[in-house]
Amino acid sequence: MITVEFKDFEDMMGFARNLVSTVETKDKPPVQQAAPATTPPVQQMAPVTPPPVQQAPVQTAAPSYTADDLARAAMTLMDSGRQGDLINLLAQFGTEALTQLPQEQYGAFATALRGLGAPI
Repeated sequence: MITVEFKDFEDMMGFARNLVSTVETKDKPPVQQAAPATTPPVQQMAPVTPPPVQQAPVQTAAPSYTADDLARAAMTLMDSGRQGDLINLLAQFGTEALTQLPQEQYGAFATALRGLGAPI
């Protein structure tokens, strides 16, 4: 067994530094100076252009509505107490009842219903 005594903390740290440096130099091979590395010439690269952005297809045809679609939307107006607004809207389209509305006016009528707050 080896016993080591130190007079203070600095004495112990000096011993530890000396011990570490002795161990490090023993385990490491001698350092050789390497020749300075030469930097290869920089190659110019062509600019990278990002690929074109794919856009979502745009709906070109107007949605088609059925008489049932219009009736369901009109019912929500009636259920909310807006029968007068619905009657005025039908009058604007020249009819007194939804069943008399020409099919070619379904899209415009649906848009008008939506304007009144009906979900369609």
